[in-house]
Amino acid sequence: MMAVTRKGDNVMDANNQASGLHFTFEKRGCRKLLQKHDTLELSVTDTITRQADHDFFKTKYASRQKWKGLPILECRVNDPSAGSVRVAFTREGTRICVIYLTRTLLKKAFTQELESFLKGAGA
Repeated sequence: MMAVTRKGDNVMDANNQASGLHFTFEKRGCRKLLQKHDTLELSVTDTITRQADHDFFKTKYASRQKWKGLPILECRVNDPSAGSVRVAFTREGTRICVIYLTRTLLKKAFTQELESFLKGAGA
């Protein structure tokens, strides 16, 4: 069961009660794609939950930079409406913070895009 709440100016929350994970979506990095594709938020939470169940076996480090002191991981999510999307996120226990969504799939270009985003965010 997925419960989604909107809060604050820069954060959107989603809870996945089945897995015990608590998802937060950073508005600045996620809003654009989430507004265009209604099913993307559910696809992202489902994919990351599946990854967590299998000890994040298909995730990699997205950048050497950190987000609020946490390493940034990334994985690819396939969504019926958005197609393939790369997701950058952090994890701290059961809290997952999705900080950036993009349709850029090439790793080098994605990393440059993410690092540019991080500079603007002051992470």
